[in-house]
Amino acid sequence: MNEAVYNPCDVQERLDLYVALVQKKVNRYFEIMEYTFAAPPAITVDYGKKYARVVKNDQLNGGRSVHTFVNMLTGDILKSGSWKSPQKNGVRGNIFADDLGADRVNEHGAIYLR
Repeated sequence: MNEAVYNPCDVQERLDLYVALVQKKVNRYFEIMEYTFAAPPAITVDYGKKYARVVKNDQLNGGRSVHTFVNMLTGDILKSGSWKSPQKNGVRGNIFADDLGADRVNEHGAIYLR
């Protein structure tokens, strides 16, 4: 989607903002659904060589699931294919977009292509 390669410090800064955005979406979903049995999942990042894995950490049972992947060179938001890698056609948005890619993800992960 985006061919530009960004400075790693800029990517880290935008990734931190993206993680905060995802956490806000997850928290809002728990409010709307009136879930009171546990706190909303905590959003964290696992760093790999090429991708940052954005992870939802379940507060009730300790389970972990992939929300999205972010390409650490281009800032592309990628749909999860598995725990280890994104889908091959997985580019959904970019963390350098004006809205950090907010219109491309929801509380569960990246939206499907239309």
